[in-house]
Amino acid sequence: MTTQIDWQRELDASFGSGDDVPVGHYVAAGHTAVRRRRAVVAAAGVAAAIVVGTTWALAPGDAPRSDRAPVATEPGATASPSSPTSDPEPATSLPWRKGEPPARALPGGLEIRPGAVVHERRDALYPGKDTESAALDISFQGERWWLVLEWKKGGSSMSSSRPEDGFADSFDAFVRAEVATGGMTSVPADDVPGMAGGLATWHGGDLEAAPGVSVVRQVEDPVPGDDSLGAVLRSEGRTTWTLFTQGGNASSWELEADSGWLTFDQWLADQVAMQTGSPGVRLVRLAADGTVTPTAPSVEVLAQQADPDLPAYGTDEAGASAVALLEWQGGRWFVLVVRFPREVAVTTVAASKAGGAETLEQFVAFVADQADEGGMR
Repeated sequence: MTTQIDWQRELDASFGSGDDVPVGHYVAAGHTAVRRRRAVVAAAGVAAAIVVGTTWALAPGDAPRSDRAPVATEPGATASPSSPTSDPEPATSLPWRKGEPPARALPGGLEIRPGAVVHERRDALYPGKDTESAALDISFQGERWWLVLEWKKGGSSMSSSRPEDGFADSFDAFVRAEVATGGMTSVPADDVPGMAGGLATWHGGDLEAAPGVSVVRQVEDPVPGDDSLGAVLRSEGRTTWTLFTQGGNASSWELEADSGWLTFDQWLADQVAMQTGSPGVRLVRLAADGTVTPTAPSVEVLAQQADPDLPAYGTDEAGASAVALLEWQGGRWFVLVVRFPREVAVTTVAASKAGGAETLEQFVAFVADQADEGGMR
C-alpha cells in the first residue's frame, strides 16, 4: 500500500509551532542518547563503522562534561586565522539544514559550511586509530560552536556544543572530554545493521526488503524537497518504522514498541518536522515558570506538575521542567518537557505505552526506569 500525504499541511494544521532548536545537539558513536531508541545511518557504505546520530531529544547522558579525565597525550593545537575557512566540498555535497552545526564529517572528508569562521582547528585527535579527525572552534552567522569530528571511508561521527551550553568551561576542556571517550567505534562489517537496521534498502526506485521482511506500508516523498520514503516493515514478529531520505543515502528507524508515538503517521510526522528544521511534533509549550499549555485546540491538558525529580534527564540543571497528562486524538498522552538555555526538549509518550502509568507520579517513575536504556524517545 502506498499513501501520499501533504505532511506540511498536516503539520501546520495539527501541531502548531514550537521554538526553533538546533539540529543535532550531539551526534557521536558511543553516546547513550539514542541507544536502541533510534538509529540513523548517513551516507552509503557504512560497513566500516557504527555511526549513531539523532536530532537531540530528551534522553539521559548526552552531554560531554568538563570533569572527565584528560587523556595522557593531548592533541596539539593548530590555530587558524579568524577568517572564513573551508575544506573542499565533496562532490556529492548535501544541503545545509537550519540550525545544523557549520561543519560535518562525511565518509569522504571534512566539510565546512561556506561563510563559517574557523577560530582554531586541531587535527589527528586519536593517535593510533585508522581514522581522520578534527576539533573545530568555529562560528557561523554570529553563533559559536565547538565540534569534534571523526571520519573514515565508510562512516563518520560528530559531537557538538556551544560555549553558552555550559557543558565545558573552554574549547580545550571540550576537546579533552571528547577525546577521552575514544571516539568512533569500528566493528566488523557483518555486525553493522546498515540502512533501516538491515531490513530494507531504497535508492529512489522500488523498496527492496531483506529476506523474511514484509513491507506493510509505504509513504512516498514525505519530506518536502527531499527524495524520501517512509515505510512500515515487519520482521520476526516486530514492527519497525523507517524513513529513508537523501534518495536513500540516509535513513532513520525505530521499533514501534520502543517509540512513544502510538501510530506510524505520528512518528513519521515527527521525523519529517525534524528533517525540515523544526524541533519535531510538539503538543505543548513550556513557560518560564514551568506551566504547560497546549499548542493546538485539539490538545487538552488534564494535569501537570512542575519540576519533576528526573536528574538523569537534566531537570536539576534546567531553567524549567514539567510533566503533563494530555487528551489528544481520542487518547491520553504523557509529556516530559525540559527547558535548557538554548532549547526545549520534549518527550511524548502515549499512555498505553507508558508501562501502565495512569498518574503523573507513575509516569515519572516509568521514565526514570527507562534511563538505563537510553531514555524514552
